[in-house]
Amino acid sequence: MRRVQKPKAKKQSLHVVLVIVAVVLKVAEISALIVIVRKIPCNATTEDFIEDLNIPKKYLHAYYAMTDLCAATGKVCELCPLNWDAYNGKCYFFSEDRSNWTVGKMNCELRKAKLVSIENLNEQDYILKHVSLKNGHFWIGLARNGFHWYWETGEEYQGDMSATSEEHQCATYGKGLSAENCFNPNKWICKKNMSRF
Repeated sequence: MRRVQKPKAKKQSLHVVLVIVAVVLKVAEISALIVIVRKIPCNATTEDFIEDLNIPKKYLHAYYAMTDLCAATGKVCELCPLNWDAYNGKCYFFSEDRSNWTVGKMNCELRKAKLVSIENLNEQDYILKHVSLKNGHFWIGLARNGFHWYWETGEEYQGDMSATSEEHQCATYGKGLSAENCFNPNKWICKKNMSRF
């Protein structure tokens, strides 16, 4: 007795259908990636993209709406995060919490910022005005290394900074600039560039 063989045509047509489905799925995947990539601003970094993926959808939609709005008007939009103050292309965060200098620095870094380094007299006046409204002393990005004081940017501080003891290794801004023990609890000021859209 001979065995009845199934026609090869059925196997081949099933194989062709599977290949077509695989190609269609791959095209859909590539199309989805193209749509996602086109919505990312030209100046966005990989970190920005990853950070955006971790935020709630409603904020992501607002982000894309803002990007589209700025592009439609032909203007560059500069924005600061919620609860930050904008001044001269920079964003400033004045904390309400108090902690030591290192915790303040780490908090700024978590916010993708640094403790403020004061770059000019206009910025100094701006900070002084805000600090006087908020009461207290604020950690800034100025610390002593040996006999010299350095900003978080690496630049040496050129002014007169008198520390009354060896323990005074960090700087605060209250009614003016002063040296203080880095372990004292103070508020802090973070600074970063405005987001541009």
